[in-house]
Amino acid sequence: MRASLRFVWAAALVLAGLAALAGPAAASEAAPPASTPGSAEPWIERMLGALRLGDTLAARIRAHTVDHTLVKRDVVIEILRDARGPTMRTLVEVRDAEDLDEIRPVVFRIDTAADGSVVSWLWDIRWRQFIRLSGLDGTENFDGTHFRLEDLGFTGLHERRKGSARELPEGGVVELTSGAYQYYGRVETRIDRGTGLPLRTHIYDGTGARIWEIEYEAVESIDGRAIPTRMRTRNPVTRERSTLEWAQIVIGIRIPDEAFDLERLDAVIRRGGDPIELPDRPASSAAAGPGSS
Repeated sequence: MRASLRFVWAAALVLAGLAALAGPAAASEAAPPASTPGSAEPWIERMLGALRLGDTLAARIRAHTVDHTLVKRDVVIEILRDARGPTMRTLVEVRDAEDLDEIRPVVFRIDTAADGSVVSWLWDIRWRQFIRLSGLDGTENFDGTHFRLEDLGFTGLHERRKGSARELPEGGVVELTSGAYQYYGRVETRIDRGTGLPLRTHIYDGTGARIWEIEYEAVESIDGRAIPTRMRTRNPVTRERSTLEWAQIVIGIRIPDEAFDLERLDAVIRRGGDPIELPDRPASSAAAGPGSS
């Protein structure tokens, strides 16, 4: 099923990205709760909480990717997210940046359960219906980009929770280090101690070679919450890279349950409608990222 997911998403010739995430707790400026000394778990929980941006979210994101053959792709992603219940639901619509109205968008819903497991429903163009994709792991690439589901917070990061944490000598920065899992030798993530936000992630293979570098940049205040509005990932060997930039963010809005209903979405897609209609930005709540409109 994992291979099928890669085929369907890559064949759609689009990218997607998303900085929004899992975990039941909101961001906090306080130190993490007491746990095993040196444990990464409370810091991972805090990092996911810091990225969440509240219970509901609507956003537009721009993604740029260069693959190993130097082919470039640009897409616009619109998302709705509802994290009010035990299962976080994220609806994603991806369109080609050059032909927003000419090419059929890729539409899928990703559900993240309280235990961090992920299930996705993708509207398959060939079968003209939603198909269920289960058994997804955190190292699965997200819709053709070089970001993985766990990089974007869709999973509970259980393997990384088993790792260790240490405060760096320069102060204010905590480094989390995982053991080996999947095809990774280890993963090192540095987070800001004050905000819980990730600063960078380095991923190594089993030989100790660094295979991916992820940077979190352009931190802005969104309705009083700090959030990195740009993410970059790069393979230092192949030069593959992806960039995600928030173009618009609205948080704390009312999203009706019907927005995530697969039957309704199927009907909208079949008649050529727009699956996601982003709300206007409330003057008291929303904020803009780079290139907002």
